[in-house]
Amino acid sequence: MLELMQVPFEQMCRVVTMTEIIISVTAELADQLPDGPAERQAVLELGLRQWRVRQALDAYGRGEGSLAYAAQQAGISIREMIPLAYAHGLTPKVDPGWFSAGPLTIDDVTRL
Repeated sequence: MLELMQVPFEQMCRVVTMTEIIISVTAELADQLPDGPAERQAVLELGLRQWRVRQALDAYGRGEGSLAYAAQQAGISIREMIPLAYAHGLTPKVDPGWFSAGPLTIDDVTRL
């Protein structure tokens, strides 16, 4: 027998609180922004992700932690961080076999 349940709306949907912010930008930059609010939010999210990666790689380049720690600080996986480190001019201590092998072990990550 099928039983119907009533579930409050708040439990069915994820409620996201939005905050409106005002950022002053140059006219040239403002002209490059997309018109829709969803697209503008996507641009901001992408920019923040790239900024976190750059901050983490800069710290790694100064010797502040391992590459695994930098990846954690940036909010991305170590596999994503490795090629970004190379693109940033850094040479992480990486075994090329890690790219085709299965998941990294704890010992692999601590050597980064």
